[in-house]
Amino acid sequence: MIDIILRNHEKSFEEILTGIDKSSFIEKRDENNTWEIDFTISRTIRNYLTFDMLTFECSIFLNNQEFIVKKATCSALGDKVTKSIIATHVYYTIQDGFQYNTITGTLSVNDCLSHIFSAGSRGFTYEVIDKNNILEKVEQENFGNSNYLQLINEVIEDYKLVVLPENKHLVFFPQEDYGVRIENPIRYNYNTDNLNLEIDTFSLRTQIKGFGKKKEDDSYYFLPITYTSSEAEKWGIRIQTPVEDDRYTSQGNMLRRLRLDLQDYPATTISTNLKLSYDVNLGDFVMLIYEPLAIEYDVKIVGFTKYWLCDKPPEITLSNNKMMTKNIIASLFKKINGGIK
Repeated sequence: MIDIILRNHEKSFEEILTGIDKSSFIEKRDENNTWEIDFTISRTIRNYLTFDMLTFECSIFLNNQEFIVKKATCSALGDKVTKSIIATHVYYTIQDGFQYNTITGTLSVNDCLSHIFSAGSRGFTYEVIDKNNILEKVEQENFGNSNYLQLINEVIEDYKLVVLPENKHLVFFPQEDYGVRIENPIRYNYNTDNLNLEIDTFSLRTQIKGFGKKKEDDSYYFLPITYTSSEAEKWGIRIQTPVEDDRYTSQGNMLRRLRLDLQDYPATTISTNLKLSYDVNLGDFVMLIYEPLAIEYDVKIVGFTKYWLCDKPPEITLSNNKMMTKNIIASLFKKINGGIK
């Protein structure tokens, strides 16, 4: 059984946390979005000291990762006292920093990150891993004047990155270029018997226009460009809201932005509940094999819910990247059409 460690805010006390409702203890993580632990705990004769010290802003350690209690709800029923705890990963404390100054220019990821932390590191370090040299510079205008977390989210969006925090050390990867392949497939009648595919076309678009920066004479650095997806042959011309961003003075950079922004495939959420214990890590590439839907594709795990203290397999969210989604939808419709007589 894994140990959950409590450390008070003053860092003067550390102890194993006992009395946790094991079925309630979960770790939830979604790529670039959420990383938190939730649980309820009851006060007992054995844990009354740690129970009373378990309050907002103290630290909880799970697998050597630090989480900060941000919400603690205390309840009493007769003489039974319980707390409901929500603790977010220490990475999210980065929002407590603020960069007042701004910079403008054609900047790399490292340029932006260096500017953010020039106002003070707050104990954070970072690195950018770009094994295939696919990251490009982007024209930034007035980058700054916001809290660190908001600025990092802007960098993630502008440069299409994933951030994988190791406590206060932040590792940035291009979205197309992170993850580890594991030899443990998710397979129908082996470790799962359900697959949920939520598919909608409300936001499906096939064409988008981009407007970059203007010069002092009101002319553009480059003429506005229109990107039309090959999916227009299937779905027709469906126009997405244009990108108007005066950070761009390079047509090539704008074209990359349009290709990445265009939602030219049905929005798809793919999730499954596993039947067996399964070692899940964010970014893992696995083979998804689900014969009833004629699906056999490599997918990436981009979210999960783990139940650390009870014998319940994890719930996982699978990648909805463009190529994988197109392939799965094609297989699904082929299966459906093949069953029509």
